[in-house]
Amino acid sequence: MLTATNLSKAFASDVRAVRNVSLTLRAGQIMALVGESGSGKSTLLHILAGLADADTGEVLLNEQRVPGPAEVLVPGHPQIRLVPQEYQLMPNVSVRENIAFALRYYDKAYRDFRVDELLRLCRLTDVQHRLPRRVSGGEKQRTAIARAVADNPANGLGTVLLLDEPFSHLDLPNRNIVRELLFDLVRHDNTACLFVTHDATDALSIADTLSILRDGRLIQTGTPQAVYRHPKTAYAARMTGTATILKAKHLPTLGLSDEGIIRQPNALFCLRPEQIVLADEGIPGTVQAVFFRGSFSETDVDVSRYVRLRLLTTRNDLRVGQTVRIRVAKESVWWLAG
Repeated sequence: MLTATNLSKAFASDVRAVRNVSLTLRAGQIMALVGESGSGKSTLLHILAGLADADTGEVLLNEQRVPGPAEVLVPGHPQIRLVPQEYQLMPNVSVRENIAFALRYYDKAYRDFRVDELLRLCRLTDVQHRLPRRVSGGEKQRTAIARAVADNPANGLGTVLLLDEPFSHLDLPNRNIVRELLFDLVRHDNTACLFVTHDATDALSIADTLSILRDGRLIQTGTPQAVYRHPKTAYAARMTGTATILKAKHLPTLGLSDEGIIRQPNALFCLRPEQIVLADEGIPGTVQAVFFRGSFSETDVDVSRYVRLRLLTTRNDLRVGQTVRIRVAKESVWWLAG
């Protein structure tokens, strides 16, 4: 549905926001783009939406080129909708009127039907007559999404929905509602969705495809499971969740050995916290911190002066300073490129 090929964008000779990015987004697919602040996520979204010109490369929608603002009188594309972090709702009209504005050129009967449908889908019926300043951040977010996809079924061509940090200002209940909304939209409304975030929790939970962006360059793309379990670099590992990054020379400290230590003692490997387990027989360590997360606790354990591991446990009897034993399976070690 949407294809970007070799996109690059620089704002100055020493500021390259997007570097040779290529991606493909299909109808019915949710793609997550994860990167730290300043990695080029928002700039890439604006290029994909036709709101910024790329220096090189092109964007195609259904095999038709999407022109940039330098080539058209009104920037943007009618089938590509960008929802910014600030929502950009009209402040002096109601939630319902904000959504209806996207359907202002349609017959009133259809407009009312479609707005009612979106209010139900987005769980906004109870606040439909309130002004945006009288609703929560989550309700603003859902209003902005509803407005973006409002005329999608009428044109029959489908909509590409681009979301800039859609979960950044939301509490947990509203995050869950927005996740469910995105699932419903791509499943029933012929929509393709790409959202950017710096928090991999949301990306891992709902995306079909996850891409890691660093300094404007895509460094890894795959299913969330593949990227999480097999990150290519230390950056990709840290951007997709908690990870312990160690050098090969520390393997014996974990009770493991490897022939490559002699040749590459500074090679990096990754351990995920769920791969480190408490055991009756294992290497000794000292509990340094316990972070209660509800159904489990994250626990930091020092096994040497230089090696601290984070593991997950459901035990509730661990205390700082307590001696425990841990075990790491050799197959849990994942080697990184750097």
